[in-house]
Amino acid sequence: MTHTSPATNLPLEIIEVIVVHLIHDIYSLRACCLTRYSWYIAAVPHLHNSLITHTGPGDRKFRWPNPLHRMHTLGLLPFVKILWIRGGDCDELGFSPKRFNCRVLRQSFESTNVQRLMIEHLDIPNFMPRMQGFFGHFLPTVRELALKKPKGTCRQITHFIGLFRHLDDLELHGWVDLRGELADGPIVIPLFPPPLRGRLAMSHLRGVDLLEDMIVLFRGIRFRRMDLFDVDGTGLLLDACAETLEELCLYLTDPHGERLLWKIYGFRPTIPQRGRPFRTLIYHKTSRSEHSRSRCRLLMLR
Repeated sequence: MTHTSPATNLPLEIIEVIVVHLIHDIYSLRACCLTRYSWYIAAVPHLHNSLITHTGPGDRKFRWPNPLHRMHTLGLLPFVKILWIRGGDCDELGFSPKRFNCRVLRQSFESTNVQRLMIEHLDIPNFMPRMQGFFGHFLPTVRELALKKPKGTCRQITHFIGLFRHLDDLELHGWVDLRGELADGPIVIPLFPPPLRGRLAMSHLRGVDLLEDMIVLFRGIRFRRMDLFDVDGTGLLLDACAETLEELCLYLTDPHGERLLWKIYGFRPTIPQRGRPFRTLIYHKTSRSEHSRSRCRLLMLR
């Protein structure tokens, strides 16, 4: 007489609750997949919700587009909610249409549930004017967009960001301005300006032209949280989000932070509060990636 474990006969609702508590423990989650097919069905969306690939030198297993081919073969691309396309600083090609062929483009269309899209060294000019032909399947679902050192003019960067009609969170770290090499061309007004009501993270941004284009073409920006480091247009962003801003992260080592901190401590912020809480987080560490909330100074401004 064989005895079966009670875990193999649990209702699917209970299995899903257990799996949710294990989503941060990948090893336990993989072990659950071996228990029974119903456990595998409940765990597979959490095991394959991220797809990370790179375009530079490195492990061939993760080099673009090998992870895409592998997940397509297993039918896992519809489960992907986070797509991170990494690139090396020495990669002159960047992420451009040359990375695609008919097969890769067809397979990428299966990633229809991506909510967070991160791309490094995106070569926007080479994607235009066929931008939607490469990124159209991301437009209805992406809520968070992160770009590191994208290439393009102010209007091209703004046009790409404006494609995502449901975009709330935006990250922009560095920017290769090609204004001197390319003509800006006509201004393309987005049909559906993104909401931009979540978090804005910016670093090492030179000039205010890009920020001014975003504010005008998106009919204003309404971020609730901002994390800024070495951004020329910090004051412009504060004024644009004055009615909605709730949290502001600054850094004592910010080249533009001295004037901003002097403005906050000396004159009090000009941001109207209207009865809602507002806080400024002042980080002491020099590296943005090493800061810790436990070592920050929290200033509550009423």
